[in-house]
Order: sequence, then structure tokens, then C-alpha cells
Amino acid sequence: MRHHLTMLVCLLPACGLKNRLLNRLGHRVHPTVRFGICFVQRVDRLDLAEGVRIGNFNAFRFMALVEVGRGSRIVMFNWILGGSGFEPGAEDHGSLRTLRMGENAHVISMHYLDCGGGLLMADHSWITGIRCTVLTHAFDPENGGVILEPVTLEEAAAVATNCTVLPGVTIGEGALLAAGSTAWTRQQVTPRNLHGGVPARRLAPLTIAPSLYDRQRYEP
Repeated sequence: MRHHLTMLVCLLPACGLKNRLLNRLGHRVHPTVRFGICFVQRVDRLDLAEGVRIGNFNAFRFMALVEVGRGSRIVMFNWILGGSGFEPGAEDHGSLRTLRMGENAHVISMHYLDCGGGLLMADHSWITGIRCTVLTHAFDPENGGVILEPVTLEEAAAVATNCTVLPGVTIGEGALLAAGSTAWTRQQVTPRNLHGGVPARRLAPLTIAPSLYDRQRYEP
């Protein structure tokens, strides 16, 4: 019943009443949150901090936890799915069916984010542009079955438009995965470097000016 009520409440436009109703249902939603009209199916817990902005027409399905830090944004038309976390035999190391975003992290629009193994985005990290695919599950060609591992974006890491990121990948601190690139299963993307290609390889050292991250910073 709680899941069904949450689904109905999340179809309301952003307003204070919506936030209060979600809190009554056992979620934690700060009064300053703007949570647009979204499809939310079987999400166990929403934890939305001060200044969070979630636009209209996002879908959240089969998630254990959606945790969005202070000032973070999820824009529009994103699919955020945790169903792969129900894979038989999956080991839960605290990240199954979880999206965790730190402070001032951003997901822009029209991305497909498989969070079955967990998607962990540190402070000021970005999934930019459109049409990125993040997969936390994949067929295991060596041992059979399924690889189910979290994808991690470290602080100030960025994934550009139309990228593919496979299970177990870590995008290092301050690194940028160039548009149209693919990070292979368990690849470690070197911090503070530009990576690009299929498969992605290190191209050049990179320093992203802090002012670019300040551009969308939440101010109370």
C-alpha cells in the first residue's frame, strides 16, 4: 500500500503538500525540494536534501534507495532503474538498487541509469548531455551468470553526452569521459585526465576550472 501511495503522490506537481505527504509516507524530503511530476514505482525510500531539484517526467523503478544530496539536480526524462538488483544470488554490499548523489551533483536529461548494482556519484560529479547508458549489470563471459557491481563517479568527475559506462567502472576524481566513449567493465578512469574512444583510453591530463562546477551550485 505504501508503494502505491508513493506512486500517486509523486504524480503531483512540485509543491509543499507533495513534500509533506512523502514525509508522512516514511520518506525524507526537505521542505525546499522541488520534485516534479515523476513515475515512481516500488521505491523503498526517497532521501532528498535541501535544495534538491528533480524535474518532470523522470522514472524511478524498483529502487531500494534514492539519496540525493544538497543542491543536486536530476533534470528530465531519465530512467533510473534498480530491477537488475533482484538477480538471484546477488550479494548486497550496501549498494544494490541504490542511487546516491553527493552535494551539487547533476544528472541532465534522457539518460538510462541501471542502478541494480548501485550508482554512486560524489560531490560535484556530472552525467551531462543526453543518452548516456550506465549499466551496473552485464553477462559474465568467463564464469557465466551476471556481473553486478556499482559504478562510481568520484568528486568532480564528469561523463559527457552519449557515453556507455559498464559495471564496476570508477571515473576518477576530476576526470572527464569524452562524448561517445565507452568505459569497459571494471575500468579505472585515471583522475584528472581526459579519456575517450571505444574502449576509452587516457588522452591527456585535464584540469577543469572550479568555476564550471560553481555554475549550477545551490544557494539557499
